[in-house]
Amino acid sequence: MTLFSRLFKLFIVVIITPLFVTGIFLFYYQNSGKQAILENYFNLADISSAYIKQNIEDSVARLDFLGSSAPLYYSDKEAFKSRLEDDVKANPDIVFAALLGKDGKELSRSIGGEAFSSAVDISSDSSLLSLRYGDISVSYADYSVSAPYVRVVYPLENGDFLFAVLDLSRIWYSVGMQRLGLTGGLYLVSPEGFLNFNMLPAPPVSAGLLSSALFKNNGLIKDIKTQEGDIFVGAYADTILPGVYVVALQYGKEAFYTITLTTWMIAFFILVTTTLSYFAAYIFSKEISEPVENLKKGAEKISSGDFDVKLDSSEAWGEFEILIKTFNEMASRLSVYQAVQLDKLLDEKKKIDMLAGLMRDGLIMATAEGRLLFANATASKILESDALCGDLECTLYGSMPRPSIKELAGIKSGTVFSYESEDKKRYFEIVNELFRPANQEAVSIIIFRDITAEHEIRSMKNDIFNAVAHDLRAPIMGLQAYIMILKEGDLDEAKRTKMLEAMESSSNMLGALVENILNVSRLERGLLTLNKIRFDVSASLSDVIASIKPLAEQKGLYVKSFLPQPLEIYADKGLIERVFSNLLSNSVKFTDKGGIEVNYKYLREDGKKPEHQFCVKDTGRGIAEDELPKIFEKYHRADRSEKGYGLGLSIVRQTVLAHGGEIKVLSKEGEGCEMLFTLPAGEAV
Repeated sequence: MTLFSRLFKLFIVVIITPLFVTGIFLFYYQNSGKQAILENYFNLADISSAYIKQNIEDSVARLDFLGSSAPLYYSDKEAFKSRLEDDVKANPDIVFAALLGKDGKELSRSIGGEAFSSAVDISSDSSLLSLRYGDISVSYADYSVSAPYVRVVYPLENGDFLFAVLDLSRIWYSVGMQRLGLTGGLYLVSPEGFLNFNMLPAPPVSAGLLSSALFKNNGLIKDIKTQEGDIFVGAYADTILPGVYVVALQYGKEAFYTITLTTWMIAFFILVTTTLSYFAAYIFSKEISEPVENLKKGAEKISSGDFDVKLDSSEAWGEFEILIKTFNEMASRLSVYQAVQLDKLLDEKKKIDMLAGLMRDGLIMATAEGRLLFANATASKILESDALCGDLECTLYGSMPRPSIKELAGIKSGTVFSYESEDKKRYFEIVNELFRPANQEAVSIIIFRDITAEHEIRSMKNDIFNAVAHDLRAPIMGLQAYIMILKEGDLDEAKRTKMLEAMESSSNMLGALVENILNVSRLERGLLTLNKIRFDVSASLSDVIASIKPLAEQKGLYVKSFLPQPLEIYADKGLIERVFSNLLSNSVKFTDKGGIEVNYKYLREDGKKPEHQFCVKDTGRGIAEDELPKIFEKYHRADRSEKGYGLGLSIVRQTVLAHGGEIKVLSKEGEGCEMLFTLPAGEAV
């Protein structure tokens, strides 16, 4: 995160967050504020309604005075009428008054205008006739005059009724002249529309909109939207007059102007503060980041070994100037220290690293918890390879993955594993030690000791021993067979002489084989130079067949050679004879009936040097398909039931390859086997 980002966040948290929280509460309580304004309008309408009620009740109280003279009607009608007219004149709010009988029909009236020319009759209105003394019926009545008149039916104590028409113009004007700001006011309305008389102009709200807004929201009018798009808000309260309401209406913009203005002011203030915070963070970050960046670059130079760094403190301010000067002093002292001590330490470390890197052994240093501290090149290669999850996984960890450094430190010293390096298999022995320096953390030292040379010497001894045992077996068995035949004594002189010659040949071959075995061991290690000569391979093969033939005849097998005579090749005579001896011995060993043939072809292809191809073919058991890729490996035996060391075909392959030829096997299980190998033709290989 950059310094600018951090400073900006700091300004946001310290300055803007309180404003933002305030804004959230303001927006949250906007509805409450609007609700409070509408409730104030409702209170105003309710007060006006109470004012109307009080005035009407005062007028009705004066009617009670008129009713007290009702008995006079029955004794002196003219005197009653005169008195009724005088009382109406004395009360300006009473426009007209009449005395009604118990049946609701007019008995006497005061003077009145044309609007009251017809006789008053309420006999058809059972609700009015059912009124009792103390009750009162007040209703609004429009008599097509330019004044708000109210009809009052007042039952008298003797059962008659007093009927009066009250003029509420004074009350109407008092209520209607109340203004709400510049655009609103108090209005007397009915569901059919406004009832204003010479008061403020009615707002442009239709009777339908006004009627639909009434009887909702408990006396509050939250919004009335006109066809022009204007929105009115307010409140209403019912009056003592049925169907007449006091309504407080005002344009919504003006009613909620203060709340809206406050909201926008806070929003604007938050925006301005955010912008100022951004630029303040930018300016402060620039002022702070430059010296901090210089300190960072200086620290990077020191970490890379450059202790001559010098920072400019002239442009820094405040504590940064002191910090840079202190940094320069520290760098100067580090430079002196490095000149005196660091070079020596680095030289010693380089020597140790070089010595560890040149070691054939692997060296690992780690903490007791398994954190790697050092590993030389040999150890690093082994750790990156699968060597430790090969040999060790099987013997120590079962199906676990390769051991960790901590697990390696717990392996018993003396454990051996192998590792393929540069096409050569190397063997290592694990040695574990725990070093505990004074006042420091213990260090595990793991050494992979290279025992490849020891292993190779031991392997060479085993190879030589096994090879000697393997290769001496065939001629010795041939000698034993001849000796058994000679013991029987049923041979003539010619046959005896022939067998002795064969025994002499086998004896000579034994000495040659011992020498050849040693030569092959040297050949595998690149220590043997082939002794190539031109010789008749057909004659050499005949000698080999003669040594093998007694063993073949014991099993009832034939051994035949189809090589041309003579057939000269350029090769190491002893090693080639050993190749034929091993191939023929294997064929005799794994053939139970039939026999063995040795065939020859001279191969000449365009673009290739000519080659001699020899094929040793038998009618034996054959080789399983999955065994064919491993048939030439040392110590591998396809048939475990037969005795042997698995060296014969390995020696054959090494000899053929050393001569520059190739060898392959063609076989199917139960159908015999063909061993084909080639040798270069000519004197140059």
